[in-house]
Amino acid sequence: QSLSVKPTAPLTTSNGKAPPQTASETTIQSTGGSGEQVALSASEHNSTLDADTVNHSAMNNSNQSPQTTSDTRSVTPATTPAVTVRELVVSAGKNVEVTLPSNEVELNAFVVPAPPTGANYDFDWRLRTHPKDYSGEMEGKHSKTLKLSKLTVGLYEFEVVVDGDGAHGEGYVNVTVNPEPRVNKPPVAVVSPKYQEISLPTSSTVIDGSQSTDDDKVVSWHWEEVKGPLREEKASGDTAILTLTNLVPGNYTFSLTVTDSDGAQNSTQAMLLVNKATDYRPTANAGPNQVITLPRNYITLYGNQSTDDHENLSYEWSLSPESKGKVVEMQGVRTPILQLSAMQEGDYTFQLTITDSSGQQDTAQVTVIVQPENNKPPVADAGPDKELTLPVDRTTLDGSKSSDDQKIATYHWTKTKGPEGVKIDNADTAVAVVIGLQEGEYIFTLTVTDERMLENSDTVSVIVREGMLRPFNLDVLNNSDHQAVLFLGNLVEGKYTFTLTVTDSKGKTSTDKGTVEVRPDLVELILEVAVAQVSRRQKDMLIRQVGVLLGVLDSDITVREISAFNEHSTRLVFLVSGGPGRPPLAGHSVAMELRNKFRKQKNEFLIFRARRVDTVICQLNCSSHGECDSFTRRCVCHPFWMENLFNTYFWDAESNCEWSVLYVTIASFMILVAIATVIWGIVCCCRSRRKSKVRRKSRYKMLEEDDQESLELQLPRPGNKYSFEDNYSTIFYLFTRNIIH
Repeated sequence: QSLSVKPTAPLTTSNGKAPPQTASETTIQSTGGSGEQVALSASEHNSTLDADTVNHSAMNNSNQSPQTTSDTRSVTPATTPAVTVRELVVSAGKNVEVTLPSNEVELNAFVVPAPPTGANYDFDWRLRTHPKDYSGEMEGKHSKTLKLSKLTVGLYEFEVVVDGDGAHGEGYVNVTVNPEPRVNKPPVAVVSPKYQEISLPTSSTVIDGSQSTDDDKVVSWHWEEVKGPLREEKASGDTAILTLTNLVPGNYTFSLTVTDSDGAQNSTQAMLLVNKATDYRPTANAGPNQVITLPRNYITLYGNQSTDDHENLSYEWSLSPESKGKVVEMQGVRTPILQLSAMQEGDYTFQLTITDSSGQQDTAQVTVIVQPENNKPPVADAGPDKELTLPVDRTTLDGSKSSDDQKIATYHWTKTKGPEGVKIDNADTAVAVVIGLQEGEYIFTLTVTDERMLENSDTVSVIVREGMLRPFNLDVLNNSDHQAVLFLGNLVEGKYTFTLTVTDSKGKTSTDKGTVEVRPDLVELILEVAVAQVSRRQKDMLIRQVGVLLGVLDSDITVREISAFNEHSTRLVFLVSGGPGRPPLAGHSVAMELRNKFRKQKNEFLIFRARRVDTVICQLNCSSHGECDSFTRRCVCHPFWMENLFNTYFWDAESNCEWSVLYVTIASFMILVAIATVIWGIVCCCRSRRKSKVRRKSRYKMLEEDDQESLELQLPRPGNKYSFEDNYSTIFYLFTRNIIH
C-alpha cells in the first residue's frame, strides 16, 4: 500500500532553522508489521518527507502499527502559541562506502539525550540527493535503523529527522556505491590486410593495426619484421599503421604486438609478398635499309632505337645466313652501332640480336645495297663577278651553288691573280670572305672535290676601283663642294668617302675625311607562317602576288632576305626596282601602298596572311616632335606631345606626334563645359514649359461702387482651388481703381 505525503509547514528547530524540504512527492511502499520497506524509484528527485504537525504522543505509541491508507492528506498548521522546542543531537554515523556486487547498507541513528523513561523518539529517514538514474529499496524508514538494499552506483545523501515530546533534531549521512571492479580482458590485435601482394616497381605499402580492440584502451603498438629477405635494415615501428618503403622482392612476415592500459598484450602477424617487376620481351630495331654507291664502300648501322622495359641490353650484330660468304669488315659487333667497310657490289643483310637482363631475346634485320660506281665530277660555281669601290676593301665569295651527283666533299678558295696582301677567311668552306682588297683586278678560283676525289674549278673576278673617283650618278648641288656645307643628290647604294680641305687667308690648309653610307631602301613583310614551311615554289608565288599588289613585274622585286622572325612567323626583306636606269622605289611608299591594299581587305590575296609591313629602317618623321623606335616602328613623342589618335587608327594608320598635350587638355575641358551647358539649357527649357502648362488663366470681376468699401481681402481656405495668381490679380485691380478714383 502507498502513502503519498505532500509537503506541509516545516518544523521549527531550537536553533530557529527549518529542515530542508522539496516540493516533490515520495512514494513509500510499506509492508505490514513493525518494519517498513520503501522502494526508491528514479522518478524521485531529491524527495523529502516533511513532518506533519500532529500529536506526537499519539505517534509514540509503540503498539500502534503503521496505518495502511492511500489517502492523500494535507495538514494545515493551526494558529497556536509559540512552543519552545528542545534541540536533539542526532548522528547517523560515518559515511558509508560499498562496492558492487555488495549493494546493502544499514544506517543507525544515535540521539543525545536519550528519551525520557516511558517515551520514544520518532524517526523519519529521508533521501536528499541521489544519482540521476538510480534504484533501490529501504526498510525501517520510521525506525532507528534504516536498511538499504539493491542500490545502484552513485552517491546517496540521507537525512534522519528525530522528533520527541517538544524536542527535534536532524542528522545526515552519505552512502557511496562504487561500481564493480573491472576484470581486465587482454586486447585483440588486428592487422589489415592480413595478406597482400605487390609487384615492383611499386616498392612501398602500409599495414593497418589501428583496428585492434580492448575492453578499456590500447596504449601501444609494436611492429617487428619476423621474416623477410636479406636487407640492410629490418622494418619496425611503434605506431598503429606500419609504413614500408624500399621493399625488395621476397616474402615478408610482420608481427604486431598491442598492449592495453593494464599491461596485457596480444600479437598477430601479417604476410606480404613482393614480386619482381614484370619483364617484357625487348624489341630489336636495326634501322631502315640503306643504299650506297661505289666507290663509297662503308656505312654505319644504328641499333640504338631498340627498346626494352629495362635499360640493360646486350647487342650482337652478325651477317644473316643468306649473306654468308660476303666480304665485309665489321666493327662494334657487340655495341648498338655497327661500322661496316670494305664492302663490294651486292646486297648485304645484317641481323641484330638483343638480349635483356632476364635472357629474353629479339632479332631484327637490315639490308644494305651496294650499287656499282656511277659518279660524275662536281660542278663548281664561284658566283658572279664583282666590282667594288674603295674604301670598301672586303667582299664575300659564294660557292654554295656548286653541285654534284653525290656530295661535294671539300671546297677550297685561292687567289690566282691580283695585288698581294689579301686574306681569305674560311677558305675551305663554300662561302669565304676576302679582306684587305686594294685597287686592281683580282681573280679567285674555287676548287670543289666530291667523295671520289673528282675535282672541278671555277673563277670569279673582283675589280676594285679607287674611291676618290666620283660615282657617275652623284650630283653636287649648288656648287656646294666649295662651301662649308656640301649638298649631294642622286646617291645610290654604297659607301662614299669625302675629303674636306680648308684653307686660311695665308694659304695654310688642313684636311679631314667623312664617310656617308647609303643603304638600300628595303621593305620588311612579316608573314604568319613558320620559315620551315615556306617552299621555293611558295616564295615565287608570294613575290608574284606582291608584284600584282604593287603593279610591278616579278623581276622588279629583289628579295634580300628570308628568315625566321619568331617561331611562328617569317620575315621577308625586299626592294622594288623603279625600272631600267631608275633608282629603286622608296621603301616608305611601297610599305604605305601595301598597307592600304591590306586595309582594303586584300590581305587574303596573299597565300600567307601578312601580320605587318614596314620599312627595315624606321623612316617616320614623327611630326618633328619625336623619334622613331627602330624596334617597335612607332614614334616616341617628346614631352607635351602625343599621337593624333584619329590619324593613327582611322586614316593612314601611321604613328605620329601631331597633338600637343596642352591643347588636347584645353579642348577636352571646353568640350565637357559645352556638353554640360547644352544639358543645363535643355533641362531649364523643359522646366519652363512645364510651368507654363500648369499656369491658369486669370479671371477678373467688375465691382460696384457700393461693394468697394465693404470688400475685405481674405486668404484662401486650405483645399480651395482658387489660385494665388487670382488673388494677386484681384488685389492689383482694386489697387489701381482706388488710385483712379
